[in-house]
Order: sequence, then structure tokens, then C-alpha cells
Amino acid sequence: MELSNLEKIYEALVNKTDDIHEHTGLSRIESLSQALLEVDVTGTKIEKRKAFQFAYLKQLKEEQVQPNHQLTPDVIGYTIGYIGNVLNDNSSGSVLDVGSGSGHLSMTLSELNSELQLNGVEIDPTLAELNANLCEFLETHMKIYPQNIIEQNFIDPVDLVVGDLPVGFYPVEVEGYTTAFKEGRSFAHLLMIEAGMNKAKEDGIGIFTVPSNILTENQETFKTYIKEDVTLLMFLNLPKTIFKDEKSQKSLIVLKKGHEALNNKDVLIGDIPDFKNKDSMKQFLSTVEAWHEK
Repeated sequence: MELSNLEKIYEALVNKTDDIHEHTGLSRIESLSQALLEVDVTGTKIEKRKAFQFAYLKQLKEEQVQPNHQLTPDVIGYTIGYIGNVLNDNSSGSVLDVGSGSGHLSMTLSELNSELQLNGVEIDPTLAELNANLCEFLETHMKIYPQNIIEQNFIDPVDLVVGDLPVGFYPVEVEGYTTAFKEGRSFAHLLMIEAGMNKAKEDGIGIFTVPSNILTENQETFKTYIKEDVTLLMFLNLPKTIFKDEKSQKSLIVLKKGHEALNNKDVLIGDIPDFKNKDSMKQFLSTVEAWHEK
């Protein structure tokens, strides 16, 4: 059976990655990053992105990496992109991906709205370079800041902030953040949400992946934050099928910069269905649109 074009692109990427890895001693992720610049392929943007996605996942099976090097699954990327488009009325505004990693989330967003002005901030030099090379591979413009979003930076305000956030403690104590703990190290994901929303324009939207227990367990500083600095719009549980176990389950939280009472509508709380269930997904998307139109 003849290979599809996506499969041909995938094989070309994997073969080039193997060759670079064997002859240079670079890590597999670094080798894939270089392969994106050297491989000679043609295809649609979606074909090339998915081929990269599958090639990246193959490298993860060959070489253990830290958790924040994982790719954002399509179900998360497409859902964030859809909600962002609805709340921003499909505008061609600017978006900032905090902790952008390889840039895969931003590339997924651009498939849903090619007019978005993409920006990413990523402190890991390997991932920042991979992000830049992926942009070259997909012929997609994105401004990448090789900085720490939590520390002082010079990133311009944006209309939409997104983030598939790493979960864990920030390595040093910080000051000046509502979400910071009074004593000891604070949660990096809470600090990244606040730092990201600080870069949102007035009434700007933020959409982030968070631990599903973020509103119920030991999160007093975050509760204060959403009562004083931002407006909670949505809290949506991601499909359980994309997580290994109950402890690793995440949800999407949608925030609006500035705290205000929601007029004639409640916070939208619910479950995002599995993408494979087309009827349930269609109903979910209709629910989001109906909520926005209230």
C-alpha cells in the first residue's frame, strides 16, 4: 500500500533525525530540531505539523525527557484555539504562549486562525530553538522570547494568553505575586498564570491547562487572585482518556483580565468530551457558543 503524504513526511523526518543523532551525538530532540531544517519535504501545514508531532513522540520513546518537554495533545490545542476564537470573535489579534516549549500548541492555534499574531516565551534553550525551527518548517511566523515569564521581561501586551502549564514548585521564592505562597516555594503554574495575565491587554483572555483540583485543594492564594484580579469565565475538565491516571488529570481554566461580576451568566463549568465522540463534541461547542451569546 502506498504511503500517504503525511507518512512520507514522517519517515523523512525520522530518518533524518536518526542520521543526525548517529553522526553528531546530539540528543534525539536536538537531532529532530536540526532535521526540521535539513529535510526536503512538501505538504500541507497540517500534514507537516502532524508528521512532526508523530516524529517527536517517537523520539520520546527512544530517549527519556523531562515532563515539560511533552507535546500539547491536539485535543487541548484545538479546544484552546476554539474557545479563544469564540471569546475574541475570531479576530486576528495577538496571542502569547507562556512556556511555549516546542511551539506545538501555537502551531495548532494557527491552524484554526491563520491571522493570529503568535508570540511565545520559553526559557529552555533547546525548546526555544526547536520552536524556531518548527516555525521555519511550517512556514509560520512567531516571535519567540527566550526568557522567563515569571521574571522581569519586556513582552508586549496581547489579546489572548494561553499555556499548557508545567505543574510543580518554582525553584526559588518570589515576591510581588498574589499567587505566591507567604512562605517557601510557590507553585510555578500559578505564578505563570498570573505572569501571563499581566501581559494581557485590558479585558484580555487567558486560557490555561491546570490541575483539576486547583480550585479545591490548598490553593488559597489562587482563590484570592480570581476574586480580586481576574474574572473566572470557564472551568472545563479535559477528557480523562488523555491522562495516565486520576492524579495527572487536568482542566482548562478561562480567565478575563480585571475582576467583575458576570452579567446574566454563570461561570461555565463542565466536561470536554473525547474528540472521537463527534455528537458530544458538537453539543459541547454549541454550549460554549450559547454561553458566549448570553
